[in-house]
Amino acid sequence: MKAANRETIELHMLTSLARSQRAICRILETIADQVETSEQMASHLAENLAALSGYQRTLIQKLTKQNRRVRYVGTPGKPWINKQITR
Repeated sequence: MKAANRETIELHMLTSLARSQRAICRILETIADQVETSEQMASHLAENLAALSGYQRTLIQKLTKQNRRVRYVGTPGKPWINKQITR
């Protein structure tokens, strides 16, 4: 596959992802008021959005060939301050 063709395909994929993100935002805005009154609907919506987010994440990882970042959980260390810097 030529580099120009690959770049065109990747651009279309990124455009599609952006369109999908805008659609999800519209969905959230539309049903936000209804979710406040129904916890069951809220949990169902959260599950569906988590699934969509996972699909999008997988697609962008395959497209960009980048691995998923590892998220560390714990207590952060003290900030490192360079003592050679003067004010």
